[in-house]
Amino acid sequence: MKYPEPLSKAIQELSRLPGIGPRTAQRLAFHLLDLEPERLHQLATVLLEVKTRLRRCQQCANVSEGEQCEVCADPRRDRTRICVVEE
Repeated sequence: MKYPEPLSKAIQELSRLPGIGPRTAQRLAFHLLDLEPERLHQLATVLLEVKTRLRRCQQCANVSEGEQCEVCADPRRDRTRICVVEE
């Protein structure tokens, strides 16, 4: 089915997210279309905030607001031990 350009673009962009196929992207796009403008604005603001305020910890690559995450910045941390996580 052919959708208006803004909806088609939303479906296309959502389908680029990991684990989101075309049908799920379509459902999400229609859900976003039905949201109240305030909720949609809130979601957009949060997504932009994630990108602008968060980064990877320089030491362990965990998510952090600063150069180091809370774990690496904790002075009580036992620096003689490490935890390896695949993802």
